[in-house]
Amino acid sequence: MEKQDNTLDFSVRRSVPHSTIKVNGATNATATEYLKGRGIAEEVIKQYTIQDTYRFNGNVVPSVGFPYRHDGEVAAIKWRSASDEKKYYSQQNVCEDFFGLDQFIPGNDILLVEGEMDALSWLSCKLPENLTVLSIPNGAPAKVRDEKVSPKEDKKFRYLWRAKEQLDSAKRILLCFDADKPGLVLKDEIIRRLGNGKDIWTVDLGGFKDTSEAFTEKGEAYLIDKLECAVPLPTVGLYGVEEFQSEFTKLYEDGQIKGVAPGIPSLDKLIQIVPGMVTVVTGFPSSGKSDLIDQICLNLARNHGWKTVYSSFEKPPSLHLAQLSQKLVDMPFFEGPSTRMTREQRDWACEFCQEHFLFMDHTRQGPTTIDGILEVASKAVMRMGCRVLVIDPYNHLEMPTHDKETDAISKMLTSVQQWCRMADAHCFFIAHPTKLAPDRRSQKKVLVTGHDIAGSAAWFAKADIGLTAWRHPQDSEPPEAHVWKVRWSWLGRQGFCQLDFDRSTGRWSDHVREIVDEAYWDL
Repeated sequence: MEKQDNTLDFSVRRSVPHSTIKVNGATNATATEYLKGRGIAEEVIKQYTIQDTYRFNGNVVPSVGFPYRHDGEVAAIKWRSASDEKKYYSQQNVCEDFFGLDQFIPGNDILLVEGEMDALSWLSCKLPENLTVLSIPNGAPAKVRDEKVSPKEDKKFRYLWRAKEQLDSAKRILLCFDADKPGLVLKDEIIRRLGNGKDIWTVDLGGFKDTSEAFTEKGEAYLIDKLECAVPLPTVGLYGVEEFQSEFTKLYEDGQIKGVAPGIPSLDKLIQIVPGMVTVVTGFPSSGKSDLIDQICLNLARNHGWKTVYSSFEKPPSLHLAQLSQKLVDMPFFEGPSTRMTREQRDWACEFCQEHFLFMDHTRQGPTTIDGILEVASKAVMRMGCRVLVIDPYNHLEMPTHDKETDAISKMLTSVQQWCRMADAHCFFIAHPTKLAPDRRSQKKVLVTGHDIAGSAAWFAKADIGLTAWRHPQDSEPPEAHVWKVRWSWLGRQGFCQLDFDRSTGRWSDHVREIVDEAYWDL
């Protein structure tokens, strides 16, 4: 597969430049005994910890420091008091990488745990020589929404991208996180970001809250046994009921899967946007289909914190950014008859977009095949937690020449569907309609659906949601959004709504006379 790394700015750099920390080499007997009391081996204490005193809000107490090393130097230290009764926590500098990453040997398996004490517990066991233990630098997510990581916490996962080279090198990745709700959400998010291309295994501690507790109560032999009984995540093939039992139970308890609203009230009544699904968008040239999707993506960012990665062949990223900015600020970006946004508003909009949007730049050798686009989009999921992919439009993609067009499109859409489910992301796939027959062109209002998209009936068959943007050629009527397919009835219905489009800002909103007629289509 072609290299795609230069299509998105994924450079690994420190978020805040800071100096290294000099360690004085002093030890504290109380801190050392605390670690030994937890069963931590003496050689592990010497290699992975600092035993000293530390000041927590004016309280100077014996403490354990966990040094985070970068390029051989101590870049940050996390401190905790050497007591289970009075617990204090603090840190020097920002812990940006996995704890223990400096010990990784290329090609080793990786065991990921949730805290430094968990890592020390594992390291005190006689582990296989080809296994490296790494701890998450910032623990499980504090904010959980609908059993998923809140988008506000996406930045916390930057350590995954910073360790991409090591993660790619690992033959296996084993996950052993806390058995509470945040720990389970952390596991699911790590799996989502790493993707299904990795050989991922899970370690079950048998009812213990975390590794440290299991190690203290049961000892080394217990942990080694649990490690040897690690279970691989299923990738392909047949599965037993146990693989889906938790999802099955959740459906019974919580009801059908819920999505989020597109952010335009009349359109909200027709569809919900759900991760793991594909929306096929069509419409005649200049109908506003790309612009309408931009508005929806912006609404998803503002209302839900969702992040979008764009593969837009017809929009240079700088111009695309300008279009998003004027929608966000509700003022024109360029000089014109209306007052344009200020520099301060421009900079604020740019900062918002920087947090929520990524662009594949096709003027700089961006991917032009569906495999290349999905590969880069997977990196966007890993780096920023993106939940939306926009491919715009289909006719710019390079398609295989050895397949018939209809077969190639069907396979392409299957790949996109599989990627959406794996990445727990939603894809808006924009495609132009084919040329219409003369009898249809003569109709007063010509509406197109997935059946009218060039190349294959799969555009209709494989869409989870089908959406058409329509605009009257002379703008004598309000533009409309038509929903021609919703695969799952609890996520929406067929119908249409009238919209307003502000030409000066590119904003889409409800028309004064809202119309929703689910009987409009005869499909």
